[in-house]
Amino acid sequence: MLTQYDFLDRFAAAADLGFRGVDIQFPYDLPADKIAAKAAAAGVEVVLHNLPQGKVDPKDPERSEMGIAALPGRSAEFRDGARRALHYSRDMGNRRVNILAGIVPQAAAPENVWRTLRDNVAFAAELFAADGLTVMVEPVNGRDRPGFALQTSEDAVRLINAVGAPNLKIQFDLYHRQIMQGDLIPGLERHLPEIAHIQFADTPGRHQPGTGEINFLSVFKAIDRLGYDGWVGAEYLPTGRLEDSLDWVRWAEA
Repeated sequence: MLTQYDFLDRFAAAADLGFRGVDIQFPYDLPADKIAAKAAAAGVEVVLHNLPQGKVDPKDPERSEMGIAALPGRSAEFRDGARRALHYSRDMGNRRVNILAGIVPQAAAPENVWRTLRDNVAFAAELFAADGLTVMVEPVNGRDRPGFALQTSEDAVRLINAVGAPNLKIQFDLYHRQIMQGDLIPGLERHLPEIAHIQFADTPGRHQPGTGEINFLSVFKAIDRLGYDGWVGAEYLPTGRLEDSLDWVRWAEA
């Protein structure tokens, strides 16, 4: 969202639209202190960012890697990226970071993939725990990202239980959950203790609420009823101008 603005101008644009916090996917092209200064000037909180994603194709972002935590042979790179992400968190003040597990090479042995993912996530959880920060893992649907290492809420819970770190939680994306499993409200009810952040978009299309099949009024009411007190982040592709896609704000406040 807000991609019509230069990156450093998006903070003021978000504030102008009434947002109090922002998610950042990958902040690493710019110095963290510059990002922090722009967020502070706009009066918005940086809520979270992702750990580095791996190899980036600037000409075709869809060909860029979507995380490397589960990729055998890349652990040193992952851990260097985790340390870099910690420095960004310290400068920007966000209390949560998200780990993208990555798309598993077809030739990789499943037990090696699982061991690599578990060990890398455990390293990151311990690293960020020293600063009191929460580390999250995000299930991503296998239709948009075939071969992604974590695709369901249960995949994430299995990993959390295997690592056993109290600061390891789920980034619960309603769009990915709807595609893979549906049952959004039962999923929220079942996994609420493990959820540290919620994101949303409608499906199909990953557009704003009201363009697809999800009953967001019911989902937003359930989030409030359950007593969730974290951030809920809009992560969708507006069908037109972003400013014209915000009817869901009225539903969320109902």
